[in-house]
Amino acid sequence: MNEIKIRSDNRISVGANIKRIRQAKGIRAYDLIRELQLQGLDINKQRYYKLEHDLANVFASELVAMAKFLDVDISEFFK
Repeated sequence: MNEIKIRSDNRISVGANIKRIRQAKGIRAYDLIRELQLQGLDINKQRYYKLEHDLANVFASELVAMAKFLDVDISEFFK
């Protein structure tokens, strides 16, 4: 099955929201990356940097895993 990619637009910055939520929870990027890797996602420091800075599209599976680890509703990424 193909992964669905989610792209930020002029009104919603998914990457900035990921970063805002992560920092508000006091979680280091390293810890989030490690957790995503443990969940079987193919992500590294470089890819994560690109996600937070809207330089790459985020996969739906990555958002679901991040929401679970950060203990937030997935809709928080779209505010």
